[in-house]
Amino acid sequence: MKYVGSKNRLSKELAPIIQSYITDDIVGYLEPFVGGANMIDKIKCENRIGTDNHKYLIAVLKKLSEGWIPPENVTENMYKDIQSNKNKYPDYLVGYVGFQLSYGGKWFGGYRRDRVGKRNYSLEAYNNTVKQIPNLKNIQFKEYDFRELPLNKIKNYVIYCDIPYKDTTKYSTGGFPYEEFYEWVKKASKDNIVLISEYNMPEEFTCIWQKETKTLLNSNKEKSDDKNIRIEKLFTYRCEK
Repeated sequence: MKYVGSKNRLSKELAPIIQSYITDDIVGYLEPFVGGANMIDKIKCENRIGTDNHKYLIAVLKKLSEGWIPPENVTENMYKDIQSNKNKYPDYLVGYVGFQLSYGGKWFGGYRRDRVGKRNYSLEAYNNTVKQIPNLKNIQFKEYDFRELPLNKIKNYVIYCDIPYKDTTKYSTGGFPYEEFYEWVKKASKDNIVLISEYNMPEEFTCIWQKETKTLLNSNKEKSDDKNIRIEKLFTYRCEK
């Protein structure tokens, strides 16, 4: 599924790295910021859990994992009506339309249309989503803020965190508590392997992979290509147990 900051383009490189940490003593794989499920759907693990604090996102992911087929044609009028009258529609349909039919996968960020008339974005969203459905089967999707996750019950997991990057386009759930997250990772790392995607992290975190990429998530709205080149990195925290 389309989602702001999706790792779909990088999954071919990141997924094997994450997978390498899932050894015989690992009991589960957890993504506290599951987004469009474009990483978790490629990870092989008997126990996969994807959480997020966006209720409509989790609603549509749950429904898709159960085999729900979304509507093939969502018009702009339908989009606007669902946006204005969310309570009239099932949460999963609101979630699908709010992300998949919006520019850049940004929550109701404007109906995605082709003014030239060469592309049918509604059909593209449908086709891409239907293609993903088989890979979502047996994933547990749950609505959680990462701070609410019961760490006392989460042990011997690989936890991958694709957090909202600093200094980028704001996400649908508002500001992100970075300092709280850093402390949460340190605590979670005592009994688990925690991996984090970001451009930069505090110095006590270790970068284990990096790649130069171009991004559109630039909060200063500079149009120069040089301004949009970032170093995508994967970090971990090696705590002393």
